[in-house]
Amino acid sequence: MLQSEVFLNGEGDSWFTRNQDYLLSQGADDTTKFEWVSWMVEQLATPPKNIAELGCANGWRLNRLHQKYPDSRFFGLEVSQSAIEDGQSRYSDLTLQQGALHQIPCPDQSFDLVIIYGVFCWVDRTQLIASISEVDRVLCEGGYLILGDFLPDYPQRRAYHHLPGENVYTYKQDYAKCFTSLGFYQEVTRCQYSHQLNPELNFQAVAASDRFGCTLLQKNLVQGYPIV
Repeated sequence: MLQSEVFLNGEGDSWFTRNQDYLLSQGADDTTKFEWVSWMVEQLATPPKNIAELGCANGWRLNRLHQKYPDSRFFGLEVSQSAIEDGQSRYSDLTLQQGALHQIPCPDQSFDLVIIYGVFCWVDRTQLIASISEVDRVLCEGGYLILGDFLPDYPQRRAYHHLPGENVYTYKQDYAKCFTSLGFYQEVTRCQYSHQLNPELNFQAVAASDRFGCTLLQKNLVQGYPIV
């Protein structure tokens, strides 16, 4: 069974149940609490108008951004139906839908900001290229991609301890390179911190196995290929 099917068929709901209290604390209306993705969005010269978070849990981060950008539109995709239902009951201004990264249900809509935080590491390797293609499809020209994930020294995998013996893994690698290697994604900035600690705006040495990176990329088909 593909990992997307494992999470769509129940493990996504189990993950949400285990982490619900933490997510609710993160989704509080106090937007002064530091959070890396929100901080990066705030640094953009022009506020985004159409924002998607792919792997949004119950939409807590989108709700936080909605407090700052009430005129923008927000779309969230999440494998856990329980998380979607929780978010719909709390955040009526968000559009939330169940689905997986390799098949984003937005045939005619594009976004000027796409957020993917801690999601690529769960993608089945047979669906990784399709997932990258789908993200590129829904991000408009000139738009920004905020990509947060593990950042080890070299690609590696770790067995998912909540499902021992089920051949489910977290795959750790520099996923921003998957986009910059295309030629038309440029890295704007990157922050690194420990996955084990509450991220804060400071600098510290982090063990490679716990290192997490949050990278801001911009898509530009023209500037990516200058005439020489």
